[in-house]
Amino acid sequence: MLIDQTTATQWHLNDHEYWVLNQLALHRGQVVPLSMLQTVAISGDSPQQIPHSELLDIISKIINYLCQRHVNMIEYVPDQGVVLYATAMNKRTKILELPNRLLSSGQYLFIIVILLSALLFVYSNLNPPLFTQADVLRQVLTQNGHVIRLFVFGSDNQQDVLLHADCLASQLRLCHHVRWDSITMALSANQHYISFILIDSSEIEPVVSSIKVNVDDMSSPFITQQWLQKVHICG
Repeated sequence: MLIDQTTATQWHLNDHEYWVLNQLALHRGQVVPLSMLQTVAISGDSPQQIPHSELLDIISKIINYLCQRHVNMIEYVPDQGVVLYATAMNKRTKILELPNRLLSSGQYLFIIVILLSALLFVYSNLNPPLFTQADVLRQVLTQNGHVIRLFVFGSDNQQDVLLHADCLASQLRLCHHVRWDSITMALSANQHYISFILIDSSEIEPVVSSIKVNVDDMSSPFITQQWLQKVHICG
């Protein structure tokens, strides 16, 4: 039985629901593969396979139950797995609904990061029109189960954008430890440099770092494991 001690809400779990929730709790903070959640082994019995549709229904129920009071506590990564985070963020009223209240320091920092990202893109690509959407948007799963959101803004050469996005994503997958939740990479329009904005939102106050790299040849990717470790992107 799963009990919300604040509201006294109870959820009577069946064997399959208990198995899925127990695996998420045992691997908190990591992406638990769907294949692991789908193979049920309880009390020494022979492993049983949960139908994919039933597994998705169980995941949906868990998300609905746990996220009633805490947003972003659990996340479903399509076609990969599910992650139950170690800490939860309490629901807050939207900023626009509080015109007479001061913003928290975390909200100020979030707004500043958004403005810096916009300024970085404007500076990297001075020729109109300006794009509000990244040229490449991906989710990268590292070896320790950490999910990184990757945003890539490029110049007019889409081949270079995809080349560097593929290179960075492939190298990040090989990392044993990455603290950053999101990485924004912008290729300059004049083909002379690449800028990075790194964000770690796991702390009480989000951590933001920036890197600017001079590039002689955009058609030759420079990102390696050694470089990622040198600039403290990869641990």
